[in-house]
Amino acid sequence: MAGNWLFKGGDGRLTAYACTPRGLLRWTEAAAPHAGWTGPDVFEIPGWLGTVAMAQSREGYVHFVALRAGQDGAQGPEVIVSTQFQPGRGMIDWHSLGTPGLRGGPADDRLAGPPRIAVNQRSGSTHVLVSLRHGGVLRRSRNAEGAWGGWKQVAPEPYGGDVAPLMSAGGPLELLALGRAGADRWVGVGQGRFQLADRIPTPVVPGTPVLCETGPRRVTYFWRYPGDGSLVAWRAGQQGAQGGGLMALGGAGGTGAPGVVRAVIGGYDCTVLAQTGAEGDVELTAYVTENEGYGTWWASLGGHGAHAPQVAVDGAGRIVVAAFDADGALTCTRQDTTQQGLVFGPWDAA
Repeated sequence: MAGNWLFKGGDGRLTAYACTPRGLLRWTEAAAPHAGWTGPDVFEIPGWLGTVAMAQSREGYVHFVALRAGQDGAQGPEVIVSTQFQPGRGMIDWHSLGTPGLRGGPADDRLAGPPRIAVNQRSGSTHVLVSLRHGGVLRRSRNAEGAWGGWKQVAPEPYGGDVAPLMSAGGPLELLALGRAGADRWVGVGQGRFQLADRIPTPVVPGTPVLCETGPRRVTYFWRYPGDGSLVAWRAGQQGAQGGGLMALGGAGGTGAPGVVRAVIGGYDCTVLAQTGAEGDVELTAYVTENEGYGTWWASLGGHGAHAPQVAVDGAGRIVVAAFDADGALTCTRQDTTQQGLVFGPWDAA
């Protein structure tokens, strides 16, 4: 999957998702007073091509964008979207957005990476983004009333990989696109127009960028540096923000994209990152949000052989780290809030 796959719903229960060759799997936390997880529920999708991305609205709705084989003689795969409104309930029927392309552009233009999705945290509108090999980055948006517009160009430059978008509360839609010279940050400037706000001349491991809203209308980007596999953070220099530019986070030798969430630890607003570490364990670090300059320290949580870790805060306020074990089963560990410090319990299979 592209991006986050672990979410807390409006009723406080967590939901986790995974891909199969025929569609989605879903695990849902059992309702109190029961413990553990229900599922996995299977959602088979005809023509499924095995790639999906998700984003959550402030109401707890999870929005999905995926690919399926093109129908009715389509030149390429179709982009399809769906939504789950409540934990444990069914998803609405998948809706096709067709094969992305620009009017007058090459009919055989192909996707350069998986589609991604972002949600306006105030209006509830959703934005689907794709990167084409020739046509640049395109966006198709649905307004709060549910009406979809057409495909429109965000960035004219073609990018060879996926894009990572986020729309902070009250802020514009912005995205990170990986180019030959590094990472480009595009930001909406109103009336459907976007501008290249920053060109960051640093190498980036493809598939590792993630974004997190870390302040009012502020986004921090995280990705992995190819030299030693360590994680870095980047934030645009703005008034009121701590730091800015490229900041080292350690975690050398790790693999894949990290999981990230903001959580209150000891009364402080903290950013929590989880990764698959160099020794194969799941590792965690936490620091006061936007204070990367004071350093980060990674600690092993065990879970050797688990991969694709994500991190969330459950309905009881505990930090939860979830991952998939070597057999593809969901497993997780939770913060033990009865002890001082950031202590976690054993790993439990769903």
